[in-house]
Amino acid sequence: MKKERIRMKKAVKIFAAVVLFGIALTSTVSATTILGTADIENHNNGLSDIGRLWGGGLNGAFCYTGLYSWTNMGGSDLGAEVPNWGFCIELTQSPSNGPVNVIPLNEAPLPADALYGTPMGVTKADYIRELWSRDFDPNWVTSPTSTTKKLAEAFGAAVWEIIYETNGTPATWNVSTGTGFHASYIEQAATANAWLNSLTGKGPFAEDLYAISPTDARPGQDYLVQIPDGQVPEPATICLLGLGALSLIRRKRSA
Repeated sequence: MKKERIRMKKAVKIFAAVVLFGIALTSTVSATTILGTADIENHNNGLSDIGRLWGGGLNGAFCYTGLYSWTNMGGSDLGAEVPNWGFCIELTQSPSNGPVNVIPLNEAPLPADALYGTPMGVTKADYIRELWSRDFDPNWVTSPTSTTKKLAEAFGAAVWEIIYETNGTPATWNVSTGTGFHASYIEQAATANAWLNSLTGKGPFAEDLYAISPTDARPGQDYLVQIPDGQVPEPATICLLGLGALSLIRRKRSA
């Protein structure tokens, strides 16, 4: 009987340790979940067009729109798989060479200014995933022409509309008007609006989208990137694996 009580106490201690580990891990990554790091250098705008943007801290500024490219000089974990192109997320930030973290899309943009620095959240991230699944065309990257640049520009404007528009729903969103974001000189604005207006929030969702963000306090652009083969266990999954191991230990002791 005494031995049984000792075994039970040990089992309870192990269980508590596993649960506390899972809670601590979840709490740690909830602020910023870093899935890898990369070093991106040599930014250029060869896949971009020019638009005039309002919202997100801008007031009629002429900016490059659409796809942005760089060179991934190497990284760790998912960072090694970061492609050499993506769509910008923060309207007020400029490209910045140097190390970046790979983070879940719903956690971007990281704090950059008082008004627009909070994470976009799951709802907006899912709209972007749905937009990508329905309408992104890899030919914009592999076969850049004046036409594909304009379509990539429209897609980028649609992404900004999802992130920064403060009124309405996808059925009413319009990249040419609005209080949170709008733009001019977007030649394929009607196409962007058609993409947005078809969103339902029910999928299909592209599950391989992430954000990259500068690793230190320097100002720099956050980007939306696609990493097709990334496999990362969620904190809850790690905790469940620990609980499974505990269950096996208890079975062995009982045997």
